[in-house]
Amino acid sequence: MRHLRWSVAGLCIVALAACDSTPVDPGTAGLNETGLMAVTAPVLGAVPVLDGVTGHLYDAVAPVGGINWTDAREAAEALSSGSCQGYLASITSAEENEFIWSNFPAVAPFIGNGYWIGGYQPEDASSADADWTWVSGEPFVYADWAEGAPAEGGLGDADAAHFVRVNTGGFGTEARWDDLNQTGTTLGYVVEFDGVCTEEAVLDILILLRLTQGEGPRNINMKSQGKIAAAVLSVADGFDATTIDPATVTLGDGSDPDAPVAGNKHGKLMVSWPDLDGDGLQDALFHFNTHDLVMAGLMAETTELVLRGMTTREVEFSGSDAVAVK
Repeated sequence: MRHLRWSVAGLCIVALAACDSTPVDPGTAGLNETGLMAVTAPVLGAVPVLDGVTGHLYDAVAPVGGINWTDAREAAEALSSGSCQGYLASITSAEENEFIWSNFPAVAPFIGNGYWIGGYQPEDASSADADWTWVSGEPFVYADWAEGAPAEGGLGDADAAHFVRVNTGGFGTEARWDDLNQTGTTLGYVVEFDGVCTEEAVLDILILLRLTQGEGPRNINMKSQGKIAAAVLSVADGFDATTIDPATVTLGDGSDPDAPVAGNKHGKLMVSWPDLDGDGLQDALFHFNTHDLVMAGLMAETTELVLRGMTTREVEFSGSDAVAVK
């Protein structure tokens, strides 16, 4: 049985221009004195969070220099994936509200205006709290305004909603909503994708959205009910990711037991073989339940996750990447 080990040259699962992939044939070349093959290749990264209850997908986007509400709305609505259409998040329940900010804590920072959401007022609104609506057209029946909001703005009407962090007494804080003029600037926006976003739909937008999040450890929220994705790229004239046996793949801290690949409602393993880097070769993308990672030992102190498995040619492999767990 042969062994294959990846060394990770940065977080380039999606920002592929930064990848340095050295072709190595796992069957015939690259063996070092320990019997391990070194392949420089990206291994894993977080993906936008899929709400398993609604089938909607969410992500938080932070453009450099911030963004106003009008531009954020246009940017969100320019994103689509198959039947899943993007728009500024339209939050219609307390459960959806908590799902977003618990999975994306950065939307409500301690300093500065938090990320835009899809609530706004028409120009002819009669008062600060009248006629609020969602960009999706859904009824504005739920709201989570901070104390004193919504209110008239000092420079123009405060006619668009965004997250804000407020004190709850003592050292406690929580995410609420505030209003600001649509021409004002916040740090980013929350995009929601409507439709039953299948795993294939998630793949379509993975590259697009991951590019907005920069480099650094991938953030993982232990309370999330979503999924984490790990990718292995095929290398031309070298490693073929399609030879991986999904039933052998695990993700965790490298000690048994680690989390297996997640299954869908039909019991099928959530693995697909897209061409993530556009080189004409099929890559492997595996989805793991965050809950399974926690059960396998994921802790706030965890700084690295390890992906392990075996190919159909009985080549064992492993790769790791840095994470920040909250």
